[in-house]
Amino acid sequence: MNLGLSGRTALVFGASRGIGAAAARALAGEGVVLGLAARSESGLAAAQAAHPDALALAADLTRAGDAEAAVAAMLARHGRIDLAVISAGAAQGGAFASLDDAVWEEALALKFMGMVRAVRAVLPAMTVAGFGRILVIVGNNGRQPSPAMLPGSAANAACLAVIRGLADAVAADGIRINALNPGPTRTDRWAGLVARMAAASGAPAAEVEAGLLAAQPLGRIAEADEIGRLAAMMLSDAADMLVGTSLTPDGGATKGIG
Repeated sequence: MNLGLSGRTALVFGASRGIGAAAARALAGEGVVLGLAARSESGLAAAQAAHPDALALAADLTRAGDAEAAVAAMLARHGRIDLAVISAGAAQGGAFASLDDAVWEEALALKFMGMVRAVRAVLPAMTVAGFGRILVIVGNNGRQPSPAMLPGSAANAACLAVIRGLADAVAADGIRINALNPGPTRTDRWAGLVARMAAASGAPAAEVEAGLLAAQPLGRIAEADEIGRLAAMMLSDAADMLVGTSLTPDGGATKGIG
């Protein structure tokens, strides 16, 4: 692709793995100057190894102040943040009756409050510049809740509500904020899900995965780099008319009109 992003700067939260890492790869391929934020030292080292020229930033979005520190470091190095990707958080699933307060609080602390902190941190510099593109990786179960994944569904739905409401408020400042809602995607999280289901059922992991894939309209799930390329597109000027939009690339798994 050539999305006209070359020379832009991007701060990617959750850049060390999964879709955040895929978005970073796609942006790097477009010539974007990267700042890569991750929670763990090992994750940060992996991100830095993949993108040696990028600015590596330790940031835990469950902690107040980490997002602001990452933004300050990015501005000190590059003077601006044109683009931001927020890809942070996964919630524990399970039957509703088995989920205690800690599970719900953890889901909201990382996925929802993490997004709030990151968006709040990047907005001032974008407002001063009169330009910015923010993309939050949310998830399709925010629109189509699963009874086995309600903490994550609730956090995702809350993210979508804030994105939709905030988008109108910042559009006149030249800032676009949108959501990307992937369905099942081949990441380490998917591998872990298959492994847990196989252990619980006693069936081979390959058999469990085959059953899950057969239930998908396309007969497969997304590859992380497919979602990463969509993320790059949504951050480009080609998507300038998207304001508070929620795009759901899940191969038709979410049922509904509109």
